[in-house]
Amino acid sequence: MKLFYIEDKYILIYRFVIIVVLTLTLVVSLCGGIFGIAKWSGLLSANNQIEKKDNDFKQPDTKEFLDKFSKKKQKPKTEIKKNEEKSKKENNDVNDVNIDVLFKQQAERLASLQKAFMDKQQKEFADLELTTLKNNILKIIKKLEIPVICDKNNEEQTKDICDKLGLKRKILKSGNQLLILNTIDITQYSKNFYNEDVNYFELQYSFVSNILTNEIAIEAYKKGEILTPTINGINEFHSQFRKNNRDYWQTRAENFKIDDKNEQKSKLKKMNDQAEALSILMYSGGAFGIFISIMFFVIFYRIERNLNKISELNINVLENLKNN
Repeated sequence: MKLFYIEDKYILIYRFVIIVVLTLTLVVSLCGGIFGIAKWSGLLSANNQIEKKDNDFKQPDTKEFLDKFSKKKQKPKTEIKKNEEKSKKENNDVNDVNIDVLFKQQAERLASLQKAFMDKQQKEFADLELTTLKNNILKIIKKLEIPVICDKNNEEQTKDICDKLGLKRKILKSGNQLLILNTIDITQYSKNFYNEDVNYFELQYSFVSNILTNEIAIEAYKKGEILTPTINGINEFHSQFRKNNRDYWQTRAENFKIDDKNEQKSKLKKMNDQAEALSILMYSGGAFGIFISIMFFVIFYRIERNLNKISELNINVLENLKNN
């Protein structure tokens, strides 16, 4: 029984059509299968994420303070001699160090800047004035505080600090702790809370020094617009530091909300992708089924065609024998 028969003159067309169909079904099944598996696995679910903000801790800038007194283009800053010795780097571990001594050292450094500034302006600056200024600065810097947050996102780095006795703290509505650190503590624990080293005293000293060496501040002092440039610089630095600190924690909270939204978005997209992947895999499976069916057809056709040729050959042999 013949399965199917195609005349010899149509064989080339038949072969071309079969090759094209087999190629298309194989390509569709392979590409669809790969794309469907990628969709199902969630590899494509991370696209279109909300971008987070950069959140490096910003250092206070003297420009914001000097702009208050600037009425013309700023001149290059003037160098002044500093009479104090170069400061040594503070040891991060201050648990066994007298904190009051560190505050006094910083107050003396800042007061020395004021003395150098006055000497530059050719104003009298008695030792009594230096002592008074140093005591006033000491009172100010000992009262300066910086708030930081203890939450689940930094628990691993800050747990020992947040559980420490003797630190001021408040409990927020969210249940997180708000630690109130002095300027020495913020330097010691900056790596834990900001993921970078922030040396408050060194930044403060540099900020005040830059103000006292700036032409705008010098002119403002001569005109009586700034009476106590060192104390003004200390207050301005701390004001900017607290603002930058507040911005840091606000941006950090926003970034965590973005992370949550991105995670929810990714999960939802993954579910949709998996549903699409099922459809794609079904079509790919159908294309592969067509490919297999055609292959079986070709195989059976080839077998049938060869059998027909053998049968015709046998018939011809028998007829020749009868005729002989």
